[in-house]
Amino acid sequence: MFSHSRNSRTTVALQLALAGALLVGSTAYAADEAHTFELTAFSNGTGGRALLSGDYNTAKQELSSHHQTLDVETAATNSCVVFTVTRQIDAAHAACDKAVREAQQEIASLPVSLSWARSEYRDYLALAYTNRAVLNWVTNDAAGAQSDMKKAVAVSPKAAFVARNLSALQNHAAVAQLSVSSATLK
Repeated sequence: MFSHSRNSRTTVALQLALAGALLVGSTAYAADEAHTFELTAFSNGTGGRALLSGDYNTAKQELSSHHQTLDVETAATNSCVVFTVTRQIDAAHAACDKAVREAQQEIASLPVSLSWARSEYRDYLALAYTNRAVLNWVTNDAAGAQSDMKKAVAVSPKAAFVARNLSALQNHAAVAQLSVSSATLK
């Protein structure tokens, strides 16, 4: 469903350390920042505040109690992040797929009168693709991660979160980690 309020949504990029991807020393951290994958969520959507504070159980509870939310894509995106972080892989795949579908539908149903906002809606689609790419990477689906990153780059090549995840994916042979920072989508 089309949402005019989406333009005021803010995002937060979650960076979570994966087991086995420990960094040694601050020099190693600085060198490996390009290898950091980010999951991005809407911080002012359902479950967003809890995600921002790292309280994933509360975020999951808030998202599960709001199944009839008007902003389905935001809820699907935040669910994708929560389920990925908490390693509920089947639920994460379902939520990430739903976030991509909802973002695609929003672009397709965007009225001509709001064509000026099309680039922002492309950013939301790219965000859904990058989150799914990170999930694919976490679950050792390199082909799926590559495919989703190509789609994200095609949709929104200048988005910072796309560039960061593309860099991490390109450097996946080196030490990579899934890391929590904040970002804002205008």
